[in-house]
Amino acid sequence: MDIRQLKYFVTIAEEGKITTAAKKLNIAQPPLSKQLKQMEEELGVVLFDRDNKSLHLTLEGERLLLRAKELLNKFDETMIEVQELRKGASGILSVGSNLYCASLMLSKVVDIREKNPGLTFKVWEGETIHLLKMLSKREIEIAITNSPITEKSISQMPLESDPYVLVLPEKWEWNGSEQCRLEEIIDLPLILLRPNYGLGVYGQIVNEFQRLDLEPNILCECQDLIMLLGLVSSGFGGTILPLSLLSLHSLGGLRVVQLKDHTLISEPKVIWRKNSYLSKAAKEFLKLF
Repeated sequence: MDIRQLKYFVTIAEEGKITTAAKKLNIAQPPLSKQLKQMEEELGVVLFDRDNKSLHLTLEGERLLLRAKELLNKFDETMIEVQELRKGASGILSVGSNLYCASLMLSKVVDIREKNPGLTFKVWEGETIHLLKMLSKREIEIAITNSPITEKSISQMPLESDPYVLVLPEKWEWNGSEQCRLEEIIDLPLILLRPNYGLGVYGQIVNEFQRLDLEPNILCECQDLIMLLGLVSSGFGGTILPLSLLSLHSLGGLRVVQLKDHTLISEPKVIWRKNSYLSKAAKEFLKLF
């Protein structure tokens, strides 16, 4: 059995049909069926249960698929690593960030682009659970998140803490103070950013009010940062956000007030696959942090 046959097997398993796998591999169906039969004969096992419509992996087939993907990934990484030995960072750097760490990600993308003009980029934004799936599938090499990471397969590097701030419409009357306590804003109508999954920043804020035995006046929950800041700028309500998020947008029509005597701190971190190959570009990207 060789690398080519493993690629054939993985494609058949992913497509579920010999015909669609043959089209994807750009080969005829009969030779592909022959290759699959040869693999089963060599291994002495049946890899697929066959019916009239599709193929379904047997227990042996599922185990081979798992190991075949690992081997093919290692093979691809080895080819890239060898090719990169004689050249600088080039190719595609694929990275991701959750919304709350986007400004940290983008500033480093700009930095590495200036030093490596041959690089192109794929930059993804998503919730942490999605970023972890992308890392496991090798769709991205590095991500930044402020969520706790407990997976043993993930390496992480903590970054500087990011304080939360109160963001108010500039048109509102304010006492002029540059700082305030949460106790002072319980009557203010708040618009809070809430993710599609989990609680994120929303949960941190609500929990902090509860810890202080306070009841916030939550007027609106919003899943889009641009819409949220637009509502604040229009005078609809105020919000509480990690300070770094505001660097992504114009502060026109907004007033930023520091919060004191609280535990609202975002703890961003860089994460990547442990004991896995990183491209030269990804290694340089990590060094920027």
